[in-house]
Amino acid sequence: MHQTAYKLIFDITGWFGALLFLIAYLLLIIKVWSASSLIFHLFNLFGGLLLFFSAMYDNSYPAAFINIAWAFIAAYGIFNDNLRKR
Repeated sequence: MHQTAYKLIFDITGWFGALLFLIAYLLLIIKVWSASSLIFHLFNLFGGLLLFFSAMYDNSYPAAFINIAWAFIAAYGIFNDNLRKR
């Protein structure tokens, strides 16, 4: 695959991850979702992972770090909320 095609794929990946973050935050703020809802955590988890891959492709290591940390925090939220529900 040509380098330009890879760039486009990873750019789209990053934009989709950013969109997931924005949707999650908007739906949290307008009280459609709660901070402990599974869907909120999943949007943050996948948004973080997608932005991580996009940032790594661009060699933007600080952005990659913050996004993988965001994904791990979301995963912790899923785990922690499931423990509390039991």
